[in-house]
Amino acid sequence: MKLPLYLNWIEVYYDERCGMCCILHEWLRRQKRAFRVRFIPYQVEEATDRFPEINELNPAREVVARTSEGQIIRGAEVWVWCLYSCANYRKMARRLASPVLLPMAKRACQLLAASRHCLSRVFFHRKDYKVRKTLHVMAESACVGVFCAVDHDEWRKELL
Repeated sequence: MKLPLYLNWIEVYYDERCGMCCILHEWLRRQKRAFRVRFIPYQVEEATDRFPEINELNPAREVVARTSEGQIIRGAEVWVWCLYSCANYRKMARRLASPVLLPMAKRACQLLAASRHCLSRVFFHRKDYKVRKTLHVMAESACVGVFCAVDHDEWRKELL
């Protein structure tokens, strides 16, 4: 993947119902910019007004972006481009875009995308204290000395 030295802007079409996408969007929005990035939820009318072909690219499955030069980018490459837009993370983005690391970045994005709704439900749509409570709920058990038998299935159900 080749990242340009100069770019005017990119538009990122993301899922506004996905907590993970929203958290990443908020983090990226707070970063110092090397070029303009416009984040548009693919579900809003503005998305199809600006980019009529967006729904043909199945943005519900993976994030989609379009550059000022008309290039269409999808999945992990979008996140690399977003990182590249951050003035303080351009070097890291160039490394991730290399032939050695890009396949790993793509695989990591595929794994996250496959369970993003579950991850969002647990980690991104709840306050910290609710996440802590969910992760630490355990059934009471009988302890013998310093050893306790614990049934983890109860809190696992809450995560799913």
